[in-house]
Amino acid sequence: MSNNSFNHWKLRLNQSFLVWRLASREVVSFIRGQKLSDALLKKLERKLLVVHAVLNDAEVKQFTNPYVKKWLVLLKEAVYDAEDILDEITTEALRHKVEAAESQTSTSQVGNIMDMSTWVLAPFYGQGIESRVEEIIDRLEDMARDRDVLGLKEGVGEKLAQRWPSTSLVDESLVYGRAQIKEEMVQLLLCNNARSTDAMGVISIVGMGGTGKTTLAQLLYNDQRVKEHFDLKAWVCVSEEFDPIRVTKTILEAINSSTSNTTDLNLLQVQLKERINMKKFLLVLDDVWNEDSCDWDTLRTPLIVGAKGSKIIVTTRSTKVASAMRAVHTHCLGGLSSEDGWSLFKKLAFENGDSSGHPQLEAIGEKIVHKCQGLPLAIKAMGSLLHSKVEAREWDDVLNSELWDLPTDAVLPALRLSYYYLPSHLKRCFSYCSIFPKDYKFEKEKLVLLWMAEGLLEQSKSKKRPEEVGNLYFEELLSKSFFQNSVSNESCFVMHDLVNDLAQLLPESVCNLYNLQTMMLLGCDYLVELPSRMEKLINLRYLDIRYTSSVKEMPSDICKLKNLQSLSTFIVGQNGGLRLGALRELSGSLVISKLQNVVCDRDALEANMKDKKYLDELKLQWDYKNIDAGVVVQNRRDILSSLQPHTNLKRLHIYSFSGLSFPAWVGDPSFFNLVYLKLHNCNNCPSLPPLGQLPSLKHLSILQMKGVKMVGSEFYGNASSSNTIEPSFPSLQTLRFEKMYNWEKWLCCGCRRGEFPRLQELCINESPKLTGKLPKQLRSLKKLEIIGCELLVGSLRAPQIREWKMSYSGKFRLKRPACGFTNLQTSVIEISDISQLEELPPRIQTLFIRECDSIEWIPPSIP
Repeated sequence: MSNNSFNHWKLRLNQSFLVWRLASREVVSFIRGQKLSDALLKKLERKLLVVHAVLNDAEVKQFTNPYVKKWLVLLKEAVYDAEDILDEITTEALRHKVEAAESQTSTSQVGNIMDMSTWVLAPFYGQGIESRVEEIIDRLEDMARDRDVLGLKEGVGEKLAQRWPSTSLVDESLVYGRAQIKEEMVQLLLCNNARSTDAMGVISIVGMGGTGKTTLAQLLYNDQRVKEHFDLKAWVCVSEEFDPIRVTKTILEAINSSTSNTTDLNLLQVQLKERINMKKFLLVLDDVWNEDSCDWDTLRTPLIVGAKGSKIIVTTRSTKVASAMRAVHTHCLGGLSSEDGWSLFKKLAFENGDSSGHPQLEAIGEKIVHKCQGLPLAIKAMGSLLHSKVEAREWDDVLNSELWDLPTDAVLPALRLSYYYLPSHLKRCFSYCSIFPKDYKFEKEKLVLLWMAEGLLEQSKSKKRPEEVGNLYFEELLSKSFFQNSVSNESCFVMHDLVNDLAQLLPESVCNLYNLQTMMLLGCDYLVELPSRMEKLINLRYLDIRYTSSVKEMPSDICKLKNLQSLSTFIVGQNGGLRLGALRELSGSLVISKLQNVVCDRDALEANMKDKKYLDELKLQWDYKNIDAGVVVQNRRDILSSLQPHTNLKRLHIYSFSGLSFPAWVGDPSFFNLVYLKLHNCNNCPSLPPLGQLPSLKHLSILQMKGVKMVGSEFYGNASSSNTIEPSFPSLQTLRFEKMYNWEKWLCCGCRRGEFPRLQELCINESPKLTGKLPKQLRSLKKLEIIGCELLVGSLRAPQIREWKMSYSGKFRLKRPACGFTNLQTSVIEISDISQLEELPPRIQTLFIRECDSIEWIPPSIP
């Protein structure tokens, strides 16, 4: 087994000891100063070495023994826990060192470093680090005992299941859908247009395991025209281990039709050279894995004396093999079409290949073939398994079963071999892709960013940027057929369903990523469902889902992610469940979308939003289409009431709420931290909530509320009374009304100290029916924007105004203060009805006049 077959976490297990041994003097002194004995650490090291000795064997057996797979997962948990302790020690030691250095303002203040470390780190070590180390040791001792029960052995480990070498013989009656490809490649074999510098022409057939590469090569090898064209032919199954001596000997024996006892490479190559000199030969090298061009040069040396027109057919899973062997033509072999796949399945599953007498089985069989996604090996396995079975129940069992759980074990070894020989850095990147559901289309750039975010990219010795390293990883996996180009979208890639299944089987898959802390799904327009079994991600803390419009709902087990701290989006499914109640640690920003699926307030109460005291921002979204269609649900107010957040909330957005009124908590002064509020498309509400009572509100946007005709005392809340000393909206700085198509009047609150004492920006856009007056005193106002309010009448006193933008009708103006507009910096005016114009605003900088065909003069500005 190659060292490259070690998993990433296995390498970390080895490297963790180096970190302990090579820790800085300060860290070592720190450990000893805290009386964490060297003997305890040595014991931990010994226990890790005991289980490490059988990792090679466990890596092979995990695919066929679920208990071994679980053992590997538990071992990985223990390794990461040990590393977590080391990280904590290192971090605290470095913090101590920095704080000690900062405190040394003079020589007399240096003091004893170890004494200070005890003082600085006492709270840290109060958590019982020694007991945590002992607990890990106990776990490792149990695992060491379990390794014997599981039959795990030290050394190189058990080899993969026996794979018989291929031969040149083929049953052509079981070949479907390859006639055209075969004909094209036969013509390539028969032509003599090899490179002028090389008598041989290398033709490669590339594809994932089970696509039928060997079968196609067999068809070519046995074609009568091909037999007559070449003087000599040889078939060699190279397989995983590339041995020039064995390969050369096999070629020679095939040509001579006799065996050879020598194992001397020089003698074998001399004999081969003499035998094929100036003869046209065809050589098939089946199942080549070696990507080293030097090894290929060694093998090809005696072959270059062949006659012009000699050909070599190479079958491989990697385009890099084809490149190393300097292939003049490469054919990437895809799966069978649905029709050809069904024909192959029928041939094996039904007597004489005739399914007409079993219509019920036909329907199930077609679904099974679809599940195989054109992979001939999988189709053959399923057809052979169901041969002579006539009960629909038996066919349904196969359809609903995971392919890996079936009695036949033909597909899994063919695919897992590709994973087995991946280098460790590609293993962990591939296994990460288990987060993607089947048929998911992903972009290379976004996947690389996800790898970067998870720390899966190794630091490049050549100083390549992480993006470049990630691109190299991606191209490697693409070249080995783990990824395929999407047929429906050229810029995207997909994983074959069976490759996706393979990823799910791995200990590092989404079902076993116990240490995964961050998952980001950005711009995943083709994602239709989120990963299932998410309760396995027990350490997930950050789940970021953006721009995934096709996702229907969240997985049902998301409530089990007890450690989740940040969830960008929660999508309510058709069942209306809001499984957020258990996620008490949520912080940052949260979007809850598709709330139209919630049908009763009891479901909304499940979210338990009142307990999420760390949440800063909340966006509540109903589907706009329901609102646009005039759908009014009477209990929407109760649902929104049940979604009341914790009063620590800072930013609130409510989109497309279709209730007839807002619940009491919207505008309640107990929300003392709320600084931003946006109400958008809440068309059925005839009035606004009492937002003037919010003591810290700084930014308010009210958009597209068609039901509002008047803004009055209800808007200001308790501050609307003339006897109230405290002003309404005491902290508001920006106020924006937009697309208020039925808004007619804006009444002042009547407070003795006025309203909006700190308002700096007022924007009113597209409110064509607004005729009432605006608040008179806006002494802090610096920016005023009035667009699309043709009926607005009145004036406004704003001595601090700096920016003024409006579509001008001549019926609204700013009152000029006694000292003039000394602060005005920008004045942009758009005039559409010049007949009503009485004066131009002061210090105008930009003037637009539109649709005034009969204009003959521009009136001067009147001081």
